[in-house]
Amino acid sequence: ALAQAVARGSRFPLAVRRPRAMAGGEAPEHDEQASTTSAVAKTFAPPERSTPQESTEEAALESRGEGDVAGDTAADAAAEVGDTEEAEAEPEMSWQEIRNRVCPPRGAETDLTPEDFFLKAFEEKYSVDSPVSALFEIKAFLGEYLIQEFNYKDFCSTIGSASAKVLEEEERWSAFVSENLAKDLRRAATVMLRLAVTIAKTFELESEDWKDVNRACGNAIRAVPACYRLQRELPGALNDARALRHLPVPTYDGTEDLNPWKSEVGRELFEKAHNIEWETIEALTANDSKPVSCFSGTFEVFDVVPLDSFVSVHLMAMSAGESPGGFPTKNVQEGDPLVWEVDLSFGSMLDKGYVIEADWYQLESQVCFMSSLTAVAPSWAP
Repeated sequence: ALAQAVARGSRFPLAVRRPRAMAGGEAPEHDEQASTTSAVAKTFAPPERSTPQESTEEAALESRGEGDVAGDTAADAAAEVGDTEEAEAEPEMSWQEIRNRVCPPRGAETDLTPEDFFLKAFEEKYSVDSPVSALFEIKAFLGEYLIQEFNYKDFCSTIGSASAKVLEEEERWSAFVSENLAKDLRRAATVMLRLAVTIAKTFELESEDWKDVNRACGNAIRAVPACYRLQRELPGALNDARALRHLPVPTYDGTEDLNPWKSEVGRELFEKAHNIEWETIEALTANDSKPVSCFSGTFEVFDVVPLDSFVSVHLMAMSAGESPGGFPTKNVQEGDPLVWEVDLSFGSMLDKGYVIEADWYQLESQVCFMSSLTAVAPSWAP
């Protein structure tokens, strides 16, 4: 297995990533990222000091690594020599060789393929230069980069999947995105899964050593396209309307106030931007009171309940951030529940386990609305 290959001289750097803390909180003492880091680090690391129960081969390998073979028996020394010769005959697998297996090189005259683009972005974003660093960064690429930073228009322009007219004309581009974005993001998840499988098979990793990466790649097929859209479309019509009604949001265009609660022109603009009738918004907010508190934090979705005109999302606090202000600050503790109402269109995107960091305001009814979104991610994202 890989532990023996490494002990015999395979050149793999030990690059262990520290689990990232949620906003306003400490890094978890134990999570799947940490488990994989620990397991894979042990796999790639030299063996620990021998004990009487360890095999003769492991003891010989450790002694050779420390440069002290004086105490070895003749039989152990002979076995060690045989192992060394075997190791010298074994080819080392570099990152470039792994990369070529996942995405075979193509002629320079051809356009960049989607697979080429994603692998290149992966390498550049996370400074990937070895199989070990690649395996450690797959979840970050899927759960952070593709959701937060991926520029789809640049992707389409680079690989030539959209014409100049499509890229320039808003209506055509919108239709193109609706038809192709999810497919291309799923393709990125498939590339990462292929990469993880290639590394695991090449170095004979146990399934336990990379099970969280495997699970993340599978879940990303659905989660990444959904979170990508949520990141760009939240807070949505209902939350925007409540914010415009209760918060000091700048709405003046010169001398004209375009707040839809005060202006007919503003209502028309709101309807066009959110593709919803203003009468629907008025009906949904008819019983609203003024906010009684505000807070910022990171919450995990634990239930999504579609209703007739909106979706009721139940979340649980993971950590608190700095309050957005304007109303009394609510003291948020880990585990506190939150009820959040959103547009029906988000019902099919939101899922249990998603993590949402945002600013919130709570009404007297205990229902909350989001004033601004910081990030949304699957539960397995670093």
